[in-house]
This record gives sequence, C-alpha cells and structure tokens, in this order.
Amino acid sequence: MWQQGQVFKLKAKGVDGQPLWAYRYRLEGRGSTRPQVGGFATRADALKALEKVLARLGPAGRAATIALGELVDEYLEMHQAEQVTIAKLRWLLGKATAALGDVRLADLSPKEVYARRLTVPEGHRFEATQALRQVLNRAVTWG
Repeated sequence: MWQQGQVFKLKAKGVDGQPLWAYRYRLEGRGSTRPQVGGFATRADALKALEKVLARLGPAGRAATIALGELVDEYLEMHQAEQVTIAKLRWLLGKATAALGDVRLADLSPKEVYARRLTVPEGHRFEATQALRQVLNRAVTWG
C-alpha cells in the first residue's frame, strides 16, 4: 500500500515568528509508523522535501533498486580516509555483503541485519556492525 503523505503547519513558530511546516507519510497502510519531519520555513519547502523522500522510497526510487553491495562500493569509493582504513572497512563490510550484498535497500530488514550480525565472529562483531551502520547512515544522508 502506498500513501502520498501530507504537509501541515506546526504549532511551533520559527525565530522570525512565522509558522513552521512539517510533513509525514506512511508507506505500509494503517497501523504502520508515520515518520514526521518538521521545521520547514514554508509549505513549499516541506512539500519539496516530502516529494524527495517519496521519490526515494517509492516503487521506482533508488532505495527500491540499489543493493547493499552497490551502496558499499559507492561508499568506499567516496570515503576519504587512509588506504589502510579503507582496506579495513572493505574487509569488515565484506562480512555484510557476503550475506546481504544482493538485497535491495528497500527490502533490507533490521531482522536480517541482526541475524547476519550473529554470524560474525565475536572478536569482529562490534566493528563489523559499526562499519555497516556507518554506511547505512551515509545512505540516509545521501537521500
């Protein structure tokens, strides 16, 4: 099920005394969570941000088509660090991509990530999980 979302005025005011705007959407029908993002200066700004999120998450959005392995490759290409750090990240992320590399981001579930985490030897589990978290957080930042 797909809902377009909505833009609405917040009760809070900006520093200039003007009303702030927010958006929220629901992707999985009634009963699912409704992410809400607010603090936009204008209705148009909130609407533009909502459209961007819906385009990214929608059936034809990038999150619907890019796989975890592709994201990891893009991240490592752009990551600015020493070569030894990149090599270690590649090795740590290889533990996730070996099991989940072909899974599309839109289909990646916390349950799958947690189950994969338990297959990593305990000595590297924390670092491998942190590396994956780092990449997924960057994906959110990139939109």
